[in-house]
Amino acid sequence: MLQAIGWIPVLLFMVMLFGDTPFISRNAVIFAISTTGLGLLTSCLLRKGYQWVMVKTKSVFIWVGSIIFGSLIAAAAATQTHMLLWQLVDLFAGGFTPLFESQPSASITFVLFFILLIWSCLYWAISRQSTLYMLEQQNQVMALQAKEAQLNALLDQLSPHFMFNSINNIRAMVLMDANKARDMLMAFADLMRYQLTEQKISAVTLQQEIEFVDDFVALHQLQLGKRLEYKKQIDEQFLAQPIPKMALQLLVENAIKHAFGRQAVTGMLYLEVAKINDKQWHIALSHPGDVLIQDTNSTGLGIENLKARLVMFNEQNISFTLQAANGNVTAKLLFSS
Repeated sequence: MLQAIGWIPVLLFMVMLFGDTPFISRNAVIFAISTTGLGLLTSCLLRKGYQWVMVKTKSVFIWVGSIIFGSLIAAAAATQTHMLLWQLVDLFAGGFTPLFESQPSASITFVLFFILLIWSCLYWAISRQSTLYMLEQQNQVMALQAKEAQLNALLDQLSPHFMFNSINNIRAMVLMDANKARDMLMAFADLMRYQLTEQKISAVTLQQEIEFVDDFVALHQLQLGKRLEYKKQIDEQFLAQPIPKMALQLLVENAIKHAFGRQAVTGMLYLEVAKINDKQWHIALSHPGDVLIQDTNSTGLGIENLKARLVMFNEQNISFTLQAANGNVTAKLLFSS
């Protein structure tokens, strides 16, 4: 399309350059078609040359030199080809002398040089812009792929951590209460189904995550008994909101491990989902304790994993806080629109 837009005016200009009377004569049209066609052909050859230069170097100076000298050589070649072609035709057919005598070769060369120089500059500018656009697209694709790979790596990192803890709990319960161990195994199967089904999905709805957490807490209640009480208050308008997969589970697991496991306390695990204002809502999880523990003595796969995934979760602006007050530790995920 750009070639047609560019060379049609050149064709008309070459008719004028021939200077015949009447204005549109047979010779003028043939002269215009010949010179314009050869100019178009040499521009295609120039394009191949420029593509080779583009691969070999990114130097602006080399590009400028290639454009100037390439346009000059192409214009001279097109002019000489035109002259020789119609001299041969005139030699065998006769009557075509004006096509190579009406305009001196220097005049035709200068016009074609000017036209090819403009064409070369436009080609260089368009090619450079196209290359920059392609590089930008490639960088965006690579960034998305890297982000997806990192998300998948973080999700995969959870699997051995979670499975190790759960299997150990069930193994210990088998020796104490076989029936309870069977119930724990069924709950564990439900949890693993959630985790392994479409494992590479990085976001789920809050409702899906809460259902998963309910099973997770129930599994631990079978082991901890009355020591672990679980209560929740959920604002249902947020159940369809997307959150990072297993983000809430990480908070619950961290709370159970540190409050009810290591400290061996008795108390309530309280989950709240509530609206703060028109632009903010939060998920708050409270448990007994007065010490902020963030996996400093463990494998580090819990809170640190959560923080890494919150940074990468772009659908909502999420901040994480961990506070201790009045004998309780509260972990909060604050969502801002």
